[in-house]
Amino acid sequence: MPQRYFFNLVGPTQAIEDSTGVEADTPDQAEAEARAVIVEMRASGDLPDLGPGWHLEIRDRAGRLVRSILLG
Repeated sequence: MPQRYFFNLVGPTQAIEDSTGVEADTPDQAEAEARAVIVEMRASGDLPDLGPGWHLEIRDRAGRLVRSILLG
């Protein structure tokens, strides 16, 4: 059964929270979706180099950290 996962960009001094999220069957599927979006956004220029210390947090509906992906 699909769950909703949220992708938050978190840096050393600020965070950008995802209030919409995506539906995925497993945490692995959510991570694959997140990685695909990162590649797409970097290729289009919508995700500039954020610098050191930035990562993407994948959280479930309850707010629990499922995965963390280093971006910078």
